[in-house]
Amino acid sequence: MILKMRLILITIRPYLSMRDVRKTFRLLAPFIRKYWKAYIILFSLLGVDIALILSFAWFFGNITDAAIHSDLERIKDLILIGIILTGLSIGSGFVSIYYDTVATNAVKKDLKDNLLHHILRLPASSTSKVHSGELLSHFTNDIHSVDGVIGSSLINFIRLPFIYVAVFIYLFQINWMLCLLSMIIAPIAVASSIGFGFLLRRNSRQIHDLYGQINTVLNEIFQGLPVIRSFLMEKGFYKKHATKNEQLYQLELQNAKLQGWFSAGGELISSLSYLISISLGAYFVSVKILTIGALLTFINLVHHLVYPLTDLASKWAGFQHSVSALERIFNILEQKSESLNLPVYTPLVRRSVGIEFENVTFGYEKNNSVFKDLSIEIPENKVVALVGPSGAGKSTLFNLLQGFYQPRSGQILLNGIPTTRLSISELRSAIAFVPQETYLFAGTIRENLLFASPGVTEEKMMSAAESAYIHEFICSLPEGYNTEIGERGIKLSGGQKQRIAIARAILKDAPILLLDEATSALDNETEHRVQKALNNLMKNRTTIVIAHRLSTIQHADVIMVMDEGEIVQTGTHQELINVNGLYRTLQGLPLNNRLKMYS
Repeated sequence: MILKMRLILITIRPYLSMRDVRKTFRLLAPFIRKYWKAYIILFSLLGVDIALILSFAWFFGNITDAAIHSDLERIKDLILIGIILTGLSIGSGFVSIYYDTVATNAVKKDLKDNLLHHILRLPASSTSKVHSGELLSHFTNDIHSVDGVIGSSLINFIRLPFIYVAVFIYLFQINWMLCLLSMIIAPIAVASSIGFGFLLRRNSRQIHDLYGQINTVLNEIFQGLPVIRSFLMEKGFYKKHATKNEQLYQLELQNAKLQGWFSAGGELISSLSYLISISLGAYFVSVKILTIGALLTFINLVHHLVYPLTDLASKWAGFQHSVSALERIFNILEQKSESLNLPVYTPLVRRSVGIEFENVTFGYEKNNSVFKDLSIEIPENKVVALVGPSGAGKSTLFNLLQGFYQPRSGQILLNGIPTTRLSISELRSAIAFVPQETYLFAGTIRENLLFASPGVTEEKMMSAAESAYIHEFICSLPEGYNTEIGERGIKLSGGQKQRIAIARAILKDAPILLLDEATSALDNETEHRVQKALNNLMKNRTTIVIAHRLSTIQHADVIMVMDEGEIVQTGTHQELINVNGLYRTLQGLPLNNRLKMYS
């Protein structure tokens, strides 16, 4: 039994610790401090609230005694006082609701802005570990669950004890014995707040986690609908969502039971206090210790001797619910960002850029390395093609160059300057990237093009589209450049999306160009036209191309053949095709006994 009690104490100790309270308010302090005026007004209303509670109780008691004694003049005066008190109560309630909304919603608004600002500055190594549905859940659920620690809920942690003390002093003056007897329920209320707070926080953490998991499943369903339909996966995904939804429902039922028991317990405590007060009060009136008016005052106020304790317990339970949501938010906010501010376009002074990888070692996992002491040099204004089997490290090289990940050792240099000495804005402003899987944003074609260069003229935008051989198609659309393309550009073909992405890269006009299978989605005729546009775009730029098609790489200045994170062959197309090696194999050519092996 003793061992079991110790285990229970060890389990609930984290929920009783003031460390969580201090940590929560320390992290929320900057958001709360910004709206200090609203919080001061809410705190000032605390005194008005207490005064109104005591005044109304005094009013009811005195008007009752005046009525019993047929004191009409006294009744008239008290009615006027009652009207004034009612007006003050209405005004106080309006101001309280308004500034509670300011103090609560403004903090949540800033918390959302700050969270998104932070996520946008996190390195890819952090965001790649979290599903987008989980991140979305922080905004749609977690932040909306922090009401228990901001606004009037925060003020209530001060307000309720003050009300209890003020009412206790007032009632003690009316009758000290009745007041002390009415206090016997206080330990029960405090104990219930601790117990229910622990249970609700444990339950709430599981609920918040499930919200994130459900958002993840829904995100996968909505983004993968074409694949789901094609592979008849509807039933499997439906069951996956239904299972999570059922788990959430069961947890919410548990929460409802806890809150129901808590509410019933509070009602029981309040009823017991009321019965004690009315029974003993009636006796005191009968023996002339109390007047009827004093008893009525006491009965009106005894509720305020009970509800601050039960309500404080409820607020503590709400605090625990909010803390479990804040834990998830602050797990993101406490991750180290890669820059202090959001990156902005910052062009390099030099337009010609040479790239060097110097003894670079890197791996996505600690016990696995993609590169080991990789050293390559890419001359400025040259076209370098990277070829190799899947998993050779070609895309990883692009990720490192753009600063999405940092090498474990070694360094990457642009014009002899380590990229670690460049800001994220400077580094990525120097690079235009056309990925294999084109991503377009919901909106118009114009908006998607102007993301690359917001201040560009209409003529330059259209010129870039012409260079990518997409202008004619855009003009054929009813709305032209203002045509809505749908989520991820779903209304466009793969080739059309690819050409818009190429036009976007042209508009960025960066000294380094990265092409990852940039013509993979194009038919032969369109590829030929776009390849001519790319050839023009590559002039006077340092270009790295990942490609398998011979037409894309045969005119490269240098071809680097990668295998298992190493450069195994280097040369021009003709040089590499004339020797036995991986390059010939990748081109579908057999090894030739008359050719020498590449070394």
